[in-house]
Amino acid sequence: MGKIVIAGLENMATELGCSKKTLYKWIRQRQFPAFKMDGVWRAMPKDIEVWFDGMRQSADQTGPLAGAFQRN
Repeated sequence: MGKIVIAGLENMATELGCSKKTLYKWIRQRQFPAFKMDGVWRAMPKDIEVWFDGMRQSADQTGPLAGAFQRN
């Protein structure tokens, strides 16, 4: 069985709760772990989880967004 991926900017943006424009900006700036295959942007859920944890830790350390990514 192949690895599970989230395919398409719209699907990824929906999962992350952001706009496609924001997600594409992150990809262009190499801030988001996505790759393009057969003309479609894709991301591995495990890579997204690691990325999201890093964003949360960064927010906790910088202050202005501290708490924005805390789990309840």
